[in-house]
Amino acid sequence: MNIKQIGISAGILALLGVLCAIGIPLLLSDGHAPGADHSNLTGSMKSGSTTNLTYTLSAAFPSTPETVVLYRVVEPEITTELVSAMAEKMGLEGTIRESHDQILLSDDPYSLEVHTRSGRVALIDLPRWMNPNGNDLPENLPSDDEAVGIATRYLEKTGLMPPGAVLSGIEHPRIVEYDENGEEVGIAFEDVQVSYSRTIDGRLVVGSKLTVEIGDGGDILNVYKLWRDCTPEKEIAVIPPQEAFEELKAAGVAADTEGQTVVITGIEPGYYEASAMDEPAYLIPVYIFTGEVRDGTAKTPFVRYIPACPDLREEIPAVK
Repeated sequence: MNIKQIGISAGILALLGVLCAIGIPLLLSDGHAPGADHSNLTGSMKSGSTTNLTYTLSAAFPSTPETVVLYRVVEPEITTELVSAMAEKMGLEGTIRESHDQILLSDDPYSLEVHTRSGRVALIDLPRWMNPNGNDLPENLPSDDEAVGIATRYLEKTGLMPPGAVLSGIEHPRIVEYDENGEEVGIAFEDVQVSYSRTIDGRLVVGSKLTVEIGDGGDILNVYKLWRDCTPEKEIAVIPPQEAFEELKAAGVAADTEGQTVVITGIEPGYYEASAMDEPAYLIPVYIFTGEVRDGTAKTPFVRYIPACPDLREEIPAVK
């Protein structure tokens, strides 16, 4: 079982209880978490440490063609009628309103947000999701297998399950309570997060995201979907993975000190879908490098995306 853990002190826990009582949710960025964090991407700017780092390959270079299909992103047609129909399938009622490129609907305890430019869907149970509430605790959760069934049926019922989505992971986000001495004293919140991945032409699409989080009694606490439609446009030339590896070394990876070793444990061709707030023209062909920065016994994992077509490098944000 994979655990994603947030530590919280008893004092802060009490404050959160007050905030929940008056209906103020914890705010998260649109990236929404695993898979959406672009802080480890490389683009048009060099970044990270490139000095006195030793790069070691423990993965073979994949065999790749000289060209791949470039897919153009299809602009979604998000209307109030579409969101209203979606909400009805979710069992929600309420008044539709528009605000800042989003169409919104609130039906206590749920908030539904659909981004008009990207089609991103976010459904949140405001009082419960990632909030200590006394119900969403390990002993009250469905099993992982039960959670997969609940998530899949929900996505199919609401029309949110895209063709070709594949179950890719099960995690248990949790908030852990600590006392004033830093000792863990209990779990204040936990749910089951079921994730699905996307492939095109057998290549993983990083940035595409579909997750469902399930709490006490099998209740849906959160749904997040970023999965833009696309259409093939043309064949484009791509660099070989060996050249992408050289670009990775030139860009560097984040390292706290000099003299560390960067071990590449995986190299995979894929596509990159931009975040919901961006307006991309294409799904960008990339090489996905996974690995570890090693310093003695310490190992820090990383993932970097190197554009497979240099002409499209500007489409991927640079590391800052």
